[in-house]
Amino acid sequence: MPTSEVVVSFGSSVVALLGGGGVVLVAICAFISQFITDRTIEGHKATLNAELERLKNELAKESELHKLKLRKAEILFDRELEAVAEFGTLYRRITPRYSHPDMDWDDACADVASRFSTIEEQLENYLTKHAPVLTEALREKLRHCKTTASHNKFMEYEMPEDQATSTTKAEAGRLLEGLQNVESGLFALVRNETRD
Repeated sequence: MPTSEVVVSFGSSVVALLGGGGVVLVAICAFISQFITDRTIEGHKATLNAELERLKNELAKESELHKLKLRKAEILFDRELEAVAEFGTLYRRITPRYSHPDMDWDDACADVASRFSTIEEQLENYLTKHAPVLTEALREKLRHCKTTASHNKFMEYEMPEDQATSTTKAEAGRLLEGLQNVESGLFALVRNETRD
């Protein structure tokens, strides 16, 4: 005999034995069990609502942190773009203009060498303004370029004229190559940021 049939037959036997009082007893038991069930369900609802509120607050907090991180990244990226744009302008100012038909690399280097002190000051100003958003490698390359300009601006006073001229031209060539590497590094920095 299945269990449900046993329970039903036992229940009907109890009701028959107890008579009308049994019906009242069953009604009271039903009321008490319904009351306990309702209280249990309300307790679970309260627990679930509290958990839901906790999760909502946690999600709101994470959302705000994420928004803050995105805003900081946006500000940093804007500063990096500004640094790239200003370096582009600076690099074009430092790079010699094609001034006569026979101008070659040697003439370009001589032009740069004649402006070492101005270039040093321009690079110092650029580093002062944009160093916080540049990578350490780019800052180091810029410092090296600035040092090259700084050390060679007095070369004509320290060596015979012909030796000083050839040395400063060679250093000017290295300076231009260093600046070109910085420009490439800045462009790579910005392009990598936009891909993320």
